[in-house]
Amino acid sequence: ILFLQLGFTLGNVVGMYLAQNYDVSDHIHIPNLAKKLEEIKKDLDAKKKPPSC
Repeated sequence: ILFLQLGFTLGNVVGMYLAQNYDVSDHIHIPNLAKKLEEIKKDLDAKKKPPSC
């Protein structure tokens, strides 16, 4: 159940993150969308992994 809850939480965070980004940018251009998706993936990967200095 904890895992399921974690999934929902992550989904909500991603949803909020996307909503924020797309509210800021009125026009969504397809190339920018692809770039944004890459940035989001990198962000999520960075958050998943513990910071290793």
